[in-house]
Amino acid sequence: MTSFNWKIAGAAGEGIKKAGLIFAKTCFKHGLSVHGYTEYPSLIRGGHNTFQIHASSEDIFSPSFKLDLLVGLHEKSSQLHQDEITDKTITLYDNLPLAKLVKQAGGTPQMKNMVALGASCFLLGLSLDKLNQTLAEIFAKKGQEIVQANHQVSQAGYDYAQKNFKAKAKQPIPLKPEGKNKIFITGNQALSYGAIAGGMKLYAAYPMTPATSILHTLAAKAKPANIIVRHAEDEIGTANMAIGAGFAGVRSMVATSGGGFSLMTEALGLSGITETPLVIVNAMRPGPASGMPTWSSQGDLLYAIHASQDEFPRIVITPGDPQECFQLSKLAQNLAEKYQLPIIILTDKYLGESYFTIDKPQPKHQNQRYGLADTKNLANDQPFKRYQDTNTGVSPRSLPGQSGGVHLCNSYEHDELGYATELAEERTKQVNKRAKKTSQILKDPDFVNPILYGPKNSQQTLISWGSNKGIILEAIKELKNTNFIHFPIVWPFPSHKFEQLTQNSKKLITLECNSTGQLNQLIQQQTCLKIENQILKYDGRPFFPEEIVEKLTSH
Repeated sequence: MTSFNWKIAGAAGEGIKKAGLIFAKTCFKHGLSVHGYTEYPSLIRGGHNTFQIHASSEDIFSPSFKLDLLVGLHEKSSQLHQDEITDKTITLYDNLPLAKLVKQAGGTPQMKNMVALGASCFLLGLSLDKLNQTLAEIFAKKGQEIVQANHQVSQAGYDYAQKNFKAKAKQPIPLKPEGKNKIFITGNQALSYGAIAGGMKLYAAYPMTPATSILHTLAAKAKPANIIVRHAEDEIGTANMAIGAGFAGVRSMVATSGGGFSLMTEALGLSGITETPLVIVNAMRPGPASGMPTWSSQGDLLYAIHASQDEFPRIVITPGDPQECFQLSKLAQNLAEKYQLPIIILTDKYLGESYFTIDKPQPKHQNQRYGLADTKNLANDQPFKRYQDTNTGVSPRSLPGQSGGVHLCNSYEHDELGYATELAEERTKQVNKRAKKTSQILKDPDFVNPILYGPKNSQQTLISWGSNKGIILEAIKELKNTNFIHFPIVWPFPSHKFEQLTQNSKKLITLECNSTGQLNQLIQQQTCLKIENQILKYDGRPFFPEEIVEKLTSH
């Protein structure tokens, strides 16, 4: 064995996520590459919750489906996960007397999950010392008594498994020293840190799953990062706050899910016509309306491209893993200011809330202030040409209070001075001016074109975007003669680069977590290439690599 797949299942309130995260960090301390994936219903208490860990001595990029060890904190766990259990799966439920062992070890009933973690360490060949190190770090603020109690309880689980389940123990996988340049991080955390690295100074949000943890992450970093984090009254307010900040020259970001993004669309149009930088994160979940709040989807792609009134340029970014979340969130701060337009970053529950082992990100792009005009020699009593027609479509920009930079800015169509107009000539001129930005963006050296993974020439080419990246990379390890094209940015659509990557492809297949094949539609719209083969999933769960392999090898 070079990897194992572990899952803990129980009700909300039983510490499922806490236990899963503790065990994931324990695996990480063993030098393993670790992926953590959690599922939970939109309930405060009750319902069925899981946290699963795919850990390997080699690099891994996604969850796995078939389980090596299942810890069930209630009797239905084995039944609910029957499809994931094989004849080699170890199941811990009534054969591990959790309550009894907790009581004997002097713990509280809430610590029964720690008994299970101790037993899991023995059964998977992991060091109890590493688990105890993790427990000490996590519970340090609660005092040494709590740390000691958790140590005693985990020891009880380890000892019981060693005494009673020795014959069931798995052969240990190769372990390594903890990676010094590796970190264990979620997509939402990486996206938050990328925004800070990109010079973001204001973050405004109204909590909406699965974007809420961005608010939590940035609030915790507000003082050390010297940023303002504002929990606003609603999504309309957050978007308008960010536009106000952008108008004043302050880099900003907002985040929400599809329902909140719907409320932001009028502000999105305001950003478009005033040419004010705006970065919006839409952490997608299944809809329509409230949909399935705690599950995952890729159903908002075409909506993000076309949202708000009429036509204006924008950038739609679709990171595939935490590395890209960091780099592209940082890049978004720069490009929004450089091209004076809105940028939408599409993530989802799976990417945002799952945990990944990655190399520590190193910023690839230097921050730079863009577009600020030198107006010191201009008279204040003369209007500044804020919307001057230029070869690139990007006009000189002034900030409030800037000498010589006085101009009018509102939500109406305008001339070069910002004065509202309904003249046909001026309207056409401004639409064309804004549209010029699109070709400039596609030529920008920092624009991230689609990326080909695998051999240049293959029998079949998988095509996808966003969070499917790691899952497909895991799947193609098992697929012969297969490569993969990933889109980190889908709009403006990089038609020329995509056509270059597919010119030698014999069979094209798109994979998406929506019911209509939205990237597939976009490709046909932009290139006239009709891709007949699609693999779609829209049940609120991400793909598993095994699913993709099975679908592609069963025909």
